[in-house]
Amino acid sequence: MLAGNSSGGHTAIYASFFPEGEDNLYPDVNAKVSGVVDFYGSVSVMREDSNPTTINHLQADSPEGMEMGHVDLRENSDLRRKLSVECNISKDTDIPPVLIIHGTKDRTVNTIGSTDLYLKLKECGKEASYILIKGADHGSGEFTSPAVLKELDAFIKHVLA
Repeated sequence: MLAGNSSGGHTAIYASFFPEGEDNLYPDVNAKVSGVVDFYGSVSVMREDSNPTTINHLQADSPEGMEMGHVDLRENSDLRRKLSVECNISKDTDIPPVLIIHGTKDRTVNTIGSTDLYLKLKECGKEASYILIKGADHGSGEFTSPAVLKELDAFIKHVLA
C-alpha cells in the first residue's frame, strides 16, 4: 500500500508501476503494491494551468522543469508526457487499485490533472475511485473529515483483504 500527497501522490502512483522484485534490495520481502492513495497529487503537467500557483509553470526553473533536468517543458512535449502519469498508463500497465482524493478549491494543483488521471485509469480498465471534496483546498482540514476517513478506511481494507 502506498499513499502520498501533492508531489507524493505522483511518486506513489509511479512507484506502483514497478513489477514486484525489480531492483528489490530485499528479494525475500514482498514488494508488490496492493493499492495507491493519491491525495491532491500533482500528477500531470499536460495542461497549462495544472499548477496554478507556480508563476513559472513548465519553465526550466519551475519545480517540474528542474525535475526533468532544468528543461523548458513548454518546448519538450516528450518530457511532459514522461512526467505526466496519465500518459504512461495503458491497458497493459500493471497498476493496483487507485483512490484519488482532491479538493474542488485547490489553488495549488488543479483538479483537472486528477480528473484526467481517473478517466485514463477507467478507460484502460483499471480499478480506480475518485473523491472530489467540495470546497477543500490543497491539504486543508476537509481531508481528515469523518466521511473521507471512512472512504479511506474502506479502500485500505479492500486492497489489503
